[in-house]
Amino acid sequence: MPSSLNCLALLLLVPVCLPCASGQAGAQSDVPAAPAVHVEQVLRVPGLTAFLRGLNAGISASETHDSSIGWYTIATPALNFSFTPRYSLDASASIYPYRKVESPGLPPAPPESLVPVLWEAGDTFLAFHTMFAPHLAQSTTTATLGLPTGDKQDGLGAGKVTYDFSERLVHYFGQTGIFVDLGAGDSSGLFNRLVTRDYTSVGALTHFQEGAIFWLHGRDSIQFIAYQQLPLGSQTVYTDTGPPGAPGETVVTGNGLGQDNGVTTAVSIPLSAHLSLSGYYNRSFEQNIDTVSTGFTYVLHGNSRYAHLSMIDKALREAEK
Repeated sequence: MPSSLNCLALLLLVPVCLPCASGQAGAQSDVPAAPAVHVEQVLRVPGLTAFLRGLNAGISASETHDSSIGWYTIATPALNFSFTPRYSLDASASIYPYRKVESPGLPPAPPESLVPVLWEAGDTFLAFHTMFAPHLAQSTTTATLGLPTGDKQDGLGAGKVTYDFSERLVHYFGQTGIFVDLGAGDSSGLFNRLVTRDYTSVGALTHFQEGAIFWLHGRDSIQFIAYQQLPLGSQTVYTDTGPPGAPGETVVTGNGLGQDNGVTTAVSIPLSAHLSLSGYYNRSFEQNIDTVSTGFTYVLHGNSRYAHLSMIDKALREAEK
């Protein structure tokens, strides 16, 4: 689709056109290598990171609008434990206090296009991260396991244990980072977890992301992401509705159904050491769906004492502990 490729190309030019913040702290030979900056590890809970050692916890609550199902509410509690500055483990699960799904249309009640459901749960995710910072780029390897706690008939779960492996490489220019993600797994629910979707696909697939993150005024950040999801062989898709104007399908099986590509813009603005405002806009070209979300994240252990330090200084301070 030419329009999709043009949009992706324009997005990739954004990091090149914007000025990069200058000045990095000098290398210290007596300090062990550490991540240059900490990109969010629990992507669906912006602000809950493995930057601090030990146990951390948080919850994100947001209102989201999907062009296919309308408005819904999502809350995502998460736990994180950092064994060292390099190794961390996290767990998260989403709860939907209010959401619309496709009506089964069982007689004698007349079928409705969408009906509300209350307090449904999504799948639970366990992720293990290893991080290294060679001279060229920060490297983060993630292994994720999905547990089937969500309702697959409503598009909130895979109905089975799923897995995903991904590698993120980030190169920083002062306060600006350029990153690339490569990975593979057997469910779309484990990829691009910053964005909530109205479907979950099951079947082998590969995925790719690239973009940029800009740190502004301390811990404020904005990310621009272009992504591509490519299925390998047959896919089973669980969804709560079809594309706008089309009849909904609960379960569909075939080749190439899990394919998706698009762009995402995400913003995070800390309001205090523990509370932050975050939001994103996602455009799926393949699914022809727009998603907008805004909400708040509360974390148990904040990191405001690092707010006025450069990204390199933050990493060095953490490595010295």
